[in-house]
Amino acid sequence: MDWLKKVLPTLGSMLVPGSPLIGAAVEAVGDALGLSEKTEQSVKDALSSGRLTPEGMESLKKLDNNFRIRLEEIGVKVEELAVKDREGARAMQIATQSIVPHILAVLFVSFYLGIVSMLLTGQMKLWENSTLTMLLGGVTSGVAMILGFYFGATHSQPGDKK
Repeated sequence: MDWLKKVLPTLGSMLVPGSPLIGAAVEAVGDALGLSEKTEQSVKDALSSGRLTPEGMESLKKLDNNFRIRLEEIGVKVEELAVKDREGARAMQIATQSIVPHILAVLFVSFYLGIVSMLLTGQMKLWENSTLTMLLGGVTSGVAMILGFYFGATHSQPGDKK
């Protein structure tokens, strides 16, 4: 769901697992899409199903804009929250010197590279199993978070000068 952060930057940054504002975003997106069940999974399914109507997309764009305005009004900067979250995780790792995050990161990235190599060699066929597609999406997101933790991340908001 990388497209979500590009098309709806405020909601996209709030719908990331572990985000402090994910509950509010899930509830609002569920309302905007008319979902009867407003859970993280139901919202994720609705957004990744490929059946989002133009009306639903318009509703989400309005919601994204309203969220951005409201967060600015109350002084919350979503990207600053994400940066503080990463800084906190890095500080904890420096303090504890645990080897577990390193091992998990190596295993996770190795698993990802294994899946990608199997796809490239034809041993796995993405189009034959929708579960594999979801797995690849989840693992890709995880690898992006791992790389962001170890190597930093650069984000720009619309209107930022480069």
